This record gives sequence, structure tokens and C-alpha cells, in this order.
Amino acid sequence: MAHDQPNKLARADKSEQRRQLIIEAAATLFILKGFHQTGMRDIAAQAGISLGNLYNHFKGKQEIIAAIAEMETTEMEPLLKLLETSGAKSQDALITFAKAYFSICSAPENAALGAEIVAEVFRNPETGKAFSGTRTRLVAALAPHMPETYSNPSAAAGLVLDLIERAGQSAVGNSRSARKGIETALLEMLEQAFGPA
Repeated sequence: MAHDQPNKLARADKSEQRRQLIIEAAATLFILKGFHQTGMRDIAAQAGISLGNLYNHFKGKQEIIAAIAEMETTEMEPLLKLLETSGAKSQDALITFAKAYFSICSAPENAALGAEIVAEVFRNPETGKAFSGTRTRLVAALAPHMPETYSNPSAAAGLVLDLIERAGQSAVGNSRSARKGIETALLEMLEQAFGPA
């Protein structure tokens, strides 16, 4: 009976690895083909597993999309903690966040998946719900860093996120120097908008 425990742990670990493989395969296909054009058979083939095995892990694409959203939240956790634990109105924390978030948003695979998510939200609002938690938390973490003169700090924080995301997307495909120029302009705008540190 005692030797059964390591077997259960090994099976659980293998199952988690399989789920991760499926999520990565799905994300790749969502980037290449779009959510709408990617079927469960496509995902199974990309992951190198049977369709039945895929359904053992996920009931449908919406569950896979929710898993991708969970991964996004996990990846954003250090940035969220930075904002949540720094003092309010910390320009240093805001600039550190902006640099890191710009880097994430300007990674080609993240920009492509982000664009696909936005497009899918228009077709299927349920998709947006899967990703809204991270955005809500980012806005809540950024809002205390907005200047006191702003009548709606949450709205301002949302616009800051939009600005960083759009700047990151526009940097994709540019030369290293052009990308650096976009990042520098973004940070200068934020520093001027939010005053001295």
C-alpha cells in the first residue's frame, strides 16, 4: 500500500505534463490558425495524442482557453506583487512594471495570441471572461499608482495598460533599435504623466 503513493504521484505528474503539452499545442494553433479555425482534432494532432486522450483532460476549447488564462495569471504574478506591495504613487514601481509588461507584450507569440484573444472576444464573449480576472487585478494593482488629480484612477490604470499593450504590439517585427525607441518613448510618456519619482 505504501508503494502505491509514489505511483499516484507519478501518474499525477504525468497527467499535469500532458495537460501542459495540450495547452502549449493549443496556444500554438490559436496563434497560427485562430481560435475559431482550431478544432479539438487539430489540438490533439499538434500535441501528438489521441482525441480521446485530449478529452480526458479538457472537455472543449473553452476549458483550454481557461487554462491559458490561468497560465497568464501565474506568469503575471511577480508583476502584480510588485505593484501590490510597493507604496502607493510609486513611480519606480510603475516604471519597473511598464518595462516588464512591455517586454511581455512585445514578444511576438504573446502579441499574436493577444490579438487573437481580442478578436475571439468579439465573436465569443465567454472567452473574454476567462481573461478578465488578470486584467481586473492589473487595473486594481495599478490604480493606487495613478496621480491624485485623476478623478477615476481605475479608468486611468486601464488606459495605461492599453498604452503599454499597444506599444508592445507595435514593437513586434521592428529592429532592435526601433523597438528600444518605442520602449523609451513609452517610459518617457509615463514618467512625464506621473511626475517625478
